[in-house]
Amino acid sequence: MSKKTGLSFDDLDLVSASENAYEFEYLRADGADTGIFITVLGKDAPKVQDWVRKALNKRSTQDKMAAKRGKEIERTIEDDEQFGIDAAAIRVVGWRGITNFEYSPENATKLMERNSEIREQVFEASNNLGNFTKA
Repeated sequence: MSKKTGLSFDDLDLVSASENAYEFEYLRADGADTGIFITVLGKDAPKVQDWVRKALNKRSTQDKMAAKRGKEIERTIEDDEQFGIDAAAIRVVGWRGITNFEYSPENATKLMERNSEIREQVFEASNNLGNFTKA
């Protein structure tokens, strides 16, 4: 029996793989099933990377402009929390099992604001590139 040697470029293309949405079940802190399924993009998906770059470039530009004026922008904990909320929400592309709350980008942000467990699980699923690659 011979082992497969080498990989194709397509096998190594994590950017494209990250665009293949992955669905996971949200589990409560005690591990209980919820019947709520969240669909996410991988962290390397262009939509995610473009948002992250844009957000970080905006902060950098603000800092540089403030420095030119001899000032410093004071970032708050709330600023960092909102960045995390938005960074999680951009990864979410759908869900099922949440009654009376349909998916939309705005509702994804609301959900990430209101449920830190889901937010953490979104990051975990999105950052695990094994969820987006073929075995």
